[in-house]
Amino acid sequence: MSVRGGVAGPPGELRLRLARPDDARRLFDWANDPATRAASFDRAPIPWPVHVAWLAGVLADPDRRLWIAEEAGVLVGQLRVDRTPGGLGTVSIGLAPAARGRGLGPAVLRMGVAAAVRELGIGRVRAVVMAANRPSRRLFEGAGFVPVGVAAPGGVAAAGVVAAPGADHSGHPAALVLEADATAFAAEPESRS
Repeated sequence: MSVRGGVAGPPGELRLRLARPDDARRLFDWANDPATRAASFDRAPIPWPVHVAWLAGVLADPDRRLWIAEEAGVLVGQLRVDRTPGGLGTVSIGLAPAARGRGLGPAVLRMGVAAAVRELGIGRVRAVVMAANRPSRRLFEGAGFVPVGVAAPGGVAAAGVVAAPGADHSGHPAALVLEADATAFAAEPESRS
C-alpha cells in the first residue's frame, strides 16, 4: 500500500498516515509540551501563527513528508523527513506525551524511514539530537544510527567526532549527528513487532 494512503500493520497495531491541515492543533500541542521544549534546541514556546505557517510549508513541500502515527485510531506521534540533494533525509520524531515510554518510538522510526525511502527516494538518513537527550540517542542508536559528528554553526564537524553531554562554549546544547543506511529500513516489516 502506498504511504500516501497510509501504512498499516496488522489490525490494532501502529499505522502511519500523512499529516493534514486539521492536524495542526494536535501537532502544536505536542510541539509545545514542556518535555518536548526541554529536549529541543530552541526551547522557546512556538507561537500558533508560526506553527500554522510552518505546517502549511511542510505539507506543500515535495521534499518533505510529515506522517502521523496512530495506534488503534489514537494519535500517538509524528515523524518528519526532509530530503536534501544527494538522497539524504533528515528525520525528526516526536511522540505524544501519553505515548512516551511505551516502546512505540522504534516502530514509528522504522516505519517512517521505510516510507521515506519509498516516497522520497532517500538512501541515507540523518538525525541531529541534543547530546544530553539520552532517550533520543538510545532510539536512534538502537535503530542502527551511528555518530558521524557534531552539529556546528557552520555545519557538521569532522566524521568520528562525538559530542559530550552539555553545552558548547556559547551556551547552546551540544548536538550529536547520527546517520544510517535508510535502505536497510525499507527491507524491514512495516508493522510493530
